[in-house]
Amino acid sequence: MSINFFYVLIILTGVFFTGLFAGAETGIYQLSRLRLRLGIEKKQFSSVILGKALGDSSGLLISTLVGTNLAVYLATSTISYIVLEKTQSPHSAEFLATLITAPVLFIFSELIPKNLFFYYSDALMLRIAPILFGFYKLLSWCGAIQLFKYVSKVLAKVTRTPLPSRNIISAVQRNETTAFFRDIHDESFLSAIQADILNHLLAASNITIKEVMIPFKKVQCIEINSNRQALLNTLKKSYFTRFPVYDGVPDNIIGFINIYEVLSSKQRITRLHDFIKPVRKISDDTQVMDAIEIMQNEKAKIAMVVHSTRAKKQISTGIITMKDLVEVLFGELSTW
Repeated sequence: MSINFFYVLIILTGVFFTGLFAGAETGIYQLSRLRLRLGIEKKQFSSVILGKALGDSSGLLISTLVGTNLAVYLATSTISYIVLEKTQSPHSAEFLATLITAPVLFIFSELIPKNLFFYYSDALMLRIAPILFGFYKLLSWCGAIQLFKYVSKVLAKVTRTPLPSRNIISAVQRNETTAFFRDIHDESFLSAIQADILNHLLAASNITIKEVMIPFKKVQCIEINSNRQALLNTLKKSYFTRFPVYDGVPDNIIGFINIYEVLSSKQRITRLHDFIKPVRKISDDTQVMDAIEIMQNEKAKIAMVVHSTRAKKQISTGIITMKDLVEVLFGELSTW
């Protein structure tokens, strides 16, 4: 009798921890970072350790998935063992164990916990924070998290479908933020211009510079050996002030010039080498907000957009200016 009670205890433990880790997976996405930050500032123990674990959100997510699978294995193995002892038939035991565990785990370890963590993530995540933090630290100490991260990177590279967990979490929070701003706009807390700027700002996190760049075929380039007359002719055709400079072939961009700066120079212009400024190269899959940060930190007004091939060769596909990036946030600017 005591053995049967022991088996039941193991099964209940497995079901409980399966629900706990499965619910925590949902809680990671739903947790309010603002409330967590307030708890950390108040030095609440659960908030502090949960914040530390979320510092490695992908590692914490891996630990919840590992915990879920271990708990499921514990519960299903115990049920299979009990049924096998009663039936003495492996095939019947496998069928009956599946028949028992599938609905139990679905209801009590998936459906109910994930719904609870979806609606009460802030309270529940703080309650189980010590368990999550301890299990995360255990897997980190034994090297399991590092191993799984390495395996995921290899698989992502092989399948060419990298999907960092951090981006997924950010995407979920971004949708909630969008809905929040939509609600306060409907309540007239924001003016039309403020709402428009916020909508552009939220959308910018999903836009890459490839979508807003000036395609290379539309870019007016200048050859390095151009003289003053050639620059004047170029100026008549275009209203831009900064032009990429190429050497030999148009694809070989070596920098850019400010055409007014060159024309205002008193020295004789036979070659543009002395006026060329280095141009920053940015990958075409870079997001607009990241590109703004890069160009702002480097005080760059123009950048070359490049595409990396499988042979790791960079091909110039267009140019991007700070004006193009700012227009993603504020709309079309007539002057700059």
